Amino acid sequence: MKKITSTLVYLLLGTFSLQSCLNDSAYTSEDLLFAIGTIRVIEQQDYYFELDEGSLLYPSDTVSVHNYPIKDNQRAFVYFSLLEEKLPDYNYNAKIEHIEDILTKDIYYMNMEDLDSIGNDRIDVDNIWLSQDHINIVYKFYHSNNPQKAHMLNLIVNESISTTEDEYLHLEFHHNAYNDTPLQGGTGIVSFKLNNIRQQLNKKKGLSIYVNTLYDGIKTFTIEKNH
Repeated sequence: MKKITSTLVYLLLGTFSLQSCLNDSAYTSEDLLFAIGTIRVIEQQDYYFELDEGSLLYPSDTVSVHNYPIKDNQRAFVYFSLLEEKLPDYNYNAKIEHIEDILTKDIYYMNMEDLDSIGNDRIDVDNIWLSQDHINIVYKFYHSNNPQKAHMLNLIVNESISTTEDEYLHLEFHHNAYNDTPLQGGTGIVSFKLNNIRQQLNKKKGLSIYVNTLYDGIKTFTIEKNH
């Protein structure tokens, strides 16, 4: 229990402000835990959570989330309390109180001519980490708080740049604000699936990610592969 508690507390402190629902007192109690993980679907209807520190959580009690639309490989915040009954093949058996989807997208290959279509507005990166099948980015940007003004985020491989001799796979994190007025700061998290770059990444030491930051111009963030 000590390992999962320390991990959950760290994740909670790092992501508490990311989603409005995280401040909802309906999900606050001494027994409630919180984690980030990936939904794995088994036999089309059943599912479990693969948490980012590697443990597996089975949702034995889903009464509180019975209308949740299950999607394989979806990244999510999960609120839960632990059940006493032990289950084979799983580290934790849980009652699920709430699930909040994390924006989960593919990584695309693009050439220089197509880059204008996805924008390159300024955005900051607070944290980047690799989980088993995703690159996860905690970001900050400015917006007008107008729900009609949606922003777009993309992670791409720029095919116009040759980096075949480099030890790191080069990616670019792009933000399109669609001319939204930058009135207030916002924070969020997005996960990008690794499947489109898995073969290339297997041959590299890690990732080098280009970002047009809010205050420091172009920066690159280096992420070593998990071993």
